[in-house]
Amino acid sequence: MPSAEARIPTDRPSRYLVQLCKHFSNKGRHLGHRARPHHGADVTQPPGTHMPPELRPDQIQVEWTDTQGVLTLPWGRCTMDAASDALVLRAEADDEQGLRRLQDLLAAHLSRFGRREELRVEWREPAPAARCAEDAGSPATTAASTSARRRHLTWAGVTVLGILAVAVHLGLAGAVLSTPNWTGWAAGTVVLAVLLKIVAVTFLGRRVHRRSRRQAG
Repeated sequence: MPSAEARIPTDRPSRYLVQLCKHFSNKGRHLGHRARPHHGADVTQPPGTHMPPELRPDQIQVEWTDTQGVLTLPWGRCTMDAASDALVLRAEADDEQGLRRLQDLLAAHLSRFGRREELRVEWREPAPAARCAEDAGSPATTAASTSARRRHLTWAGVTVLGILAVAVHLGLAGAVLSTPNWTGWAAGTVVLAVLLKIVAVTFLGRRVHRRSRRQAG
């Protein structure tokens, strides 16, 4: 979902937040009851704050307090926060065209409301930290993390299995060598079995490693 942020320095961020939200709230109630135009102008909409003609009253939703606000339009959604020294906006939409329409509408209104302070709305992409937080919950990231955990657990299991097999066979070999009744060839057979176990575990570990690399690729 495309998004953009704007940080507008001002000594009165709460005032502009409330003014912007009230303006859209009033437009939502009165879009269908505009006064008759005088000399070709719509007296209910000052220059610079015209609403798109296709926008219906029920398509404007606004909620706000003195420090936070949320504006929802058909093209997207904007959250507003009044910081100590700036009004912070975050706009998001389903596509780039909707995002641009939302950005232009908000910028036009704030530029008019703050013309004495010469407010300027400069949109930019969200900070990398915010994008990383959004991507952290994406299906691709989750799948990659799950795959990495599975590979780690598989390697840990193979390692533990190898250690246990070697320990058991070494213990058996020690017991055989310490018993005088066992002949030399029997002791050699046990030692050979230990070596074969080590080779088998090593081979298994390599196969698991190769399979994990193919799946990761």
